[in-house]
Amino acid sequence: SVAETGDIPPGNAPGETKWQARKAAPMKREIKLTAGKAINVDIKELVDQVVKNEKVVAFVKGTRTQPACGFSYKMLQILNESRVDYEVVNVLDEVYNPGLRDAIKEYSQWPTIPQLYVGGEFIGGSDIVEEMNGNGELASVLKGESSA
Repeated sequence: SVAETGDIPPGNAPGETKWQARKAAPMKREIKLTAGKAINVDIKELVDQVVKNEKVVAFVKGTRTQPACGFSYKMLQILNESRVDYEVVNVLDEVYNPGLRDAIKEYSQWPTIPQLYVGGEFIGGSDIVEEMNGNGELASVLKGESSA
């Protein structure tokens, strides 16, 4: 310690750069289904493409950094804690994802949001994801070891 030796520990010396904190990786952006213009494609077809092309995708109310409901927050928290790479689609964004809030419910035949898809398969809503996380099943699904 400084009191005992009178010396500043090497990692704390002025100008030391070896032990500086690393910057966090930038947050991924949410998927936008359209360019914000009128489209001639059925929104359910765009949903199907995202579900089939992304390994893990969560359809939530709000964004990755600002979920707009407690259930979406809980699902994103679980995904973050699992350290899985995942995509987010904001169902409330009527500019880039028009009609998605209703379309995703029809697509999955599930009445609530958020919704999680892994490997093209519907896993469930917040309550199911939370239960699967608690019993260890979600980790297996996210690793591709089993399907829900």
